[in-house]
Amino acid sequence: MTAHSLFLLILLSLPSLRAGGEFSTEDVGQEGKAEEEENNSKGQPSSAEVVRLVRVLNDVPSAEAFIQGAQSAVVGFLKDQDSSEADAFNDLVQKLRQLPFAVTYNATVWEKFNISRNTITLFKKFDEGRADYPIEEGHLKPNVTKIIRFLRHNELHLVTEYNRMDASQIFRSGIPIHLLLLVSKTSKEYQPLLEEFKGVAPEFRGKVIFVLVDTDKKENQRVTSFFDVKEPDLPAICLFHVATNAVKVMKGEYISRDTIRRFCTDFMESKEELYQSSLTPYVVKRCPDVEDSHPHPPQESSFGSMSEARLQWGLKLSDPSDIQAGHQ
Repeated sequence: MTAHSLFLLILLSLPSLRAGGEFSTEDVGQEGKAEEEENNSKGQPSSAEVVRLVRVLNDVPSAEAFIQGAQSAVVGFLKDQDSSEADAFNDLVQKLRQLPFAVTYNATVWEKFNISRNTITLFKKFDEGRADYPIEEGHLKPNVTKIIRFLRHNELHLVTEYNRMDASQIFRSGIPIHLLLLVSKTSKEYQPLLEEFKGVAPEFRGKVIFVLVDTDKKENQRVTSFFDVKEPDLPAICLFHVATNAVKVMKGEYISRDTIRRFCTDFMESKEELYQSSLTPYVVKRCPDVEDSHPHPPQESSFGSMSEARLQWGLKLSDPSDIQAGHQ
């Protein structure tokens, strides 16, 4: 048995699950950061340096309790604890610290959750309920980066309501295209528009983040101002590319599943000429004081490009350190 395999047998302490149901060693907050800096000055390791422990699920009750104990939780279904997959899973656990992890080699647990081969599964108490990443024998280690991206994308709600707490999760995802629905939650248009908006979101998971911005909230007025959307123009939908600062706006009267779908697809495919046409409900806008040197936004963006876009809409409300989590 390898050292890493022995490590996987150590139990994850239950107090590590926060009262809110989420486990994190990244988002320690201001008090936590101050405490960590003090510890570092004393030669104590930071949270990023602490080796994480993984809970081993040996039966169905323990698996169900672990999954129910958090809003989102990751379980590695691995056949052999003495394998390269077990070592690679340990590497994954150390790199992705904002989610609770467990591992199981138990056949009964596999059967309970309809698993037939090595799989990394994200269980969540919202939207689809779970997301599976099946792994061919010996293919976990070469795909750790892809799995991290998969987990970050799928831990997001199909539609994330914008607030300070969720801002870091939005930018940490590494998804460069953000689609914002700007609408008053007390308006008669809210529920119908939200249903159309959410109905399209599954088609673009991992490609576009769908964000709800409640314009009734005073602090969110800075978001509408950033996109130069006036109150008479609400509700509206805004598309924003983090790396290029490209912005497109659709008026609320044109919003439907079909137009949202086309809006996103055309934006991703850089069909700029469609936005300029008088036959479409799209309005071309520029972010304030931003030179758009990339008129045709690329489909992919590195975490580095995202963190360098200092005038992002979300940073109007969130701490600049939030976006740095995209590097983690």
